[in-house]
Amino acid sequence: MNSYLIKSNAISLIDKKIDELIKELGFNDASITTYDLEEDSITSLIEDADTISFLTPSKVIIGKNLSNNNLDDKNIKTLSKYLDNPNSDVLLIFVTTNIDTRKKSIKEVINKLSLVNISTDTKSIVKDILKGYDVEYRVINLLDEYYKDDLERLISETKKLALAFINTKKITYKEALDLLVKPLNKQDTLAFDLVREIALKDKKKALNIYNELLSYNIESYALFGLLESQYRLLYQVKVLNKRNISYNDIASILEVHPFRVKKTLELVRYYTLKEIRKLLKNLADIDYKIKSGIYENNIIIDLLILNIK
Repeated sequence: MNSYLIKSNAISLIDKKIDELIKELGFNDASITTYDLEEDSITSLIEDADTISFLTPSKVIIGKNLSNNNLDDKNIKTLSKYLDNPNSDVLLIFVTTNIDTRKKSIKEVINKLSLVNISTDTKSIVKDILKGYDVEYRVINLLDEYYKDDLERLISETKKLALAFINTKKITYKEALDLLVKPLNKQDTLAFDLVREIALKDKKKALNIYNELLSYNIESYALFGLLESQYRLLYQVKVLNKRNISYNDIASILEVHPFRVKKTLELVRYYTLKEIRKLLKNLADIDYKIKSGIYENNIIIDLLILNIK
């Protein structure tokens, strides 16, 4: 039976797997039609699968975005009937990010499809793309650290490395570090780390983190705003935490992501409310002096760190 279900949220990996299936199953010369099931009906897709192809002897029909939303009782019945007697000249491939199969009828129809698993091991994906390259081992770890939560970005950045060094086929850690785009979510993590090191009065580590933040090509004043925002959040979280409110409820009250609150709670023990109020006052004073032209933008964070006592 040439009916498959691919489960993944990485478009590049899905496209690659579809190409592999087409070649493996001998549908290289087939016509290919793609349906977006968020807009197109499963009924139209099945009608196409049941229709004889006039231009080519076989067809590949791809149904993207299969979900519980488009698997109502009518569509389940239509799809199930086709899968009981599929067209042998058609390669039918459905693509989904996730389907809840707790409903008996959905589970039954999904079980009639051959499930195709796609490896999401980031290091394996990187090694596959960089096959034939002399890669310093830390490069693979760096790609994994930066993009393990974003497979599309991982694939894109790895391919960018492959293209950049296609002539030498050699990639060093330093070259990768210079070329790769740091994930934006790392900025928030570094901001938390900077606040912690300022609390611990470790000027050297604080300056190192500050310099890493600068590598994101952010203006110093924007970094100042990021730091001020983090201290304001720290103050609010500490106040609410003293009332024994859970971090999820704090996130709801402050309308911020629960992860930010959870990370901020890690900093609570380093500061008293009095210390945070003093820091916020100092930040407000610095902000005033910047806007008044007394301080230059590019030295404000340095001043803040070097004045730690």
